[in-house]
Amino acid sequence: MSSPIPEVVAWAVIGYVTVLLSGRFWLVGGAVVDRLVNHMGLWSIATLLIYRCASTPTIDDPANQLALGCILMTTTYLYSIGRLAGGDSEPDTVWRHQRNVALLASAATASIVLAAASARCSGRSVDLRLVGDGLGIGCAFAVPLTYNTFVFTRSCLGALRAVDTPRAARIVCIGLIGSNAVLWGVQALSLSELATGWPDGPQLSLVQAAFTLWVAIDSTLLAIPLVAELVLRAGMDRATRTCRRLLPLWRDLTAAVPEIVMPVDARHGSGPATRLLRMTVEIRDAMLHLGAYLPAETDETQRNTVREPESDRGITDYAHRLIRAAQARKAGLPPAGTGAPPLPVVAHDFDAELAYLIDLARIWPQAKAAVE
Repeated sequence: MSSPIPEVVAWAVIGYVTVLLSGRFWLVGGAVVDRLVNHMGLWSIATLLIYRCASTPTIDDPANQLALGCILMTTTYLYSIGRLAGGDSEPDTVWRHQRNVALLASAATASIVLAAASARCSGRSVDLRLVGDGLGIGCAFAVPLTYNTFVFTRSCLGALRAVDTPRAARIVCIGLIGSNAVLWGVQALSLSELATGWPDGPQLSLVQAAFTLWVAIDSTLLAIPLVAELVLRAGMDRATRTCRRLLPLWRDLTAAVPEIVMPVDARHGSGPATRLLRMTVEIRDAMLHLGAYLPAETDETQRNTVREPESDRGITDYAHRLIRAAQARKAGLPPAGTGAPPLPVVAHDFDAELAYLIDLARIWPQAKAAVE
């Protein structure tokens, strides 16, 4: 076995990519782009395994010829992802484009294998030079790889230019562009060696090292949706954590005004963001209904207010009155008729309203204990 990468490192990369890919197939495989990424991962693992079978670092070894073909197949999925992300084609036609570029990659691989076999039958070694068999093999590999990675990089640059691209997506795009630059750098070195003889050494060793690094970087970046899904399933995402904080407040208010609880609509899903929106709307509706039952501020209210920072006194007093209003409505008492405003503040956007409800939920258990 001849490889520029230590065996321990190579097998560690293979194991790492296999674990990430297994998780993606398990949790992240529904969308077209996710299926493309998963198939690309399978070809990446196949390439790394084939490289483990190579006995020499030259193109004469059939393992290296097949590895070059697998690299081309891997980059075809970059092309399809770039077309899909760039909006050049509809998702339904992506797989047709993928089949077409896969056929071209297969043809390029066949030309590499046939050129090497022809040279071997003629009793000569294949030298990667700008003449003869070496030129044909170099073009069959470099041209499709460059074009496929260019299409993908163009889509990443488009995402970077878009003003609404999230920061995390920008970081991923920059990392993916950088990994493609590694492949281009190796091609530039290979071209330099073909033309001038520098740097001296097996060119395929550079390709193998660069591809292994490319696989490790891209697998890590493309595993971000997997991590997000694991966080979501563990209930550690922001929306789920906020729902847990609002739950005591929501439970007490909807118990007093149960008719405002909206039925779950399966068509719109029941994800954390949807649950948070529903919970926020229902809390606000309950507060509106309980506005007529709010008692007026009295000395008793002030005595029931526990020691709070100055900024919390207003919201704590409102929590006490809201608890009494909920108790009165549950008991079937008539509205207080105090003319108190149904809501303590008028939120101008969802974030401001949610921030107020989070503050109210924070002091709700203590206020409830003080009132009861």
